Amino acid sequence: MINKKRNEELAYEKVKRAIMLKRLSPGQRVTEDWVSQELQMSRTPIRTAFKRMENEGLIELVPHKGAFVCNPSDKELEDVFQLRVVLESYAAGLVVANMSEQDIDFMEKFLEQEVEAYQAKDFEAFMRVNGLIHTYPAKISGNKFLLQQIETLNQWSDCYLILKDEFYTTPLKEVKSIPEHQNVVAEFRKRDEEGVRKAIKAHLLSTLSDLSERTSIFN
Repeated sequence: MINKKRNEELAYEKVKRAIMLKRLSPGQRVTEDWVSQELQMSRTPIRTAFKRMENEGLIELVPHKGAFVCNPSDKELEDVFQLRVVLESYAAGLVVANMSEQDIDFMEKFLEQEVEAYQAKDFEAFMRVNGLIHTYPAKISGNKFLLQQIETLNQWSDCYLILKDEFYTTPLKEVKSIPEHQNVVAEFRKRDEEGVRKAIKAHLLSTLSDLSERTSIFN
């Protein structure tokens, strides 16, 4: 049982990392044979890993055809990010007036970690801290249902970032998320509810625009 779980995790990490490093592109087929040969394992744990990645939105399993790296449409991207605007703005509105200095300090630490992730070109570290920045207001709101929904949308957004973001080739000085996140936290520090809402919306729609523009790269 331990070896089975280990093999499933190995297969999952192998394919996910290949997508993150752009060795597999949206729309490209991923075969069980390739993963089996690369990792010297049977197909059973590979199928389980593929199912996990399908649930996360990274690959699509097409009956009688196989597994393909997902290639989300502009409509799917827009649906997710527009809903994120609504929910994250709502979460911010719940907490902005009563956030403690410690809460603000936590968010500023996240900003520092984001810069460090870009400097190290550590995509996984960036996605982790990006998720913390976006979910923290909901986390301290005490509304567990709101937090669950925002975390789910962030999980889907992570998949879109993995598939489309140019993390490895964008110079640090050209990274938009860093100043945009800094602006969001600055508005939280001022306890400006309207300012926070505007900053969140501007950032998310900026990210949506960038990801949508990159859709054609892999077509």
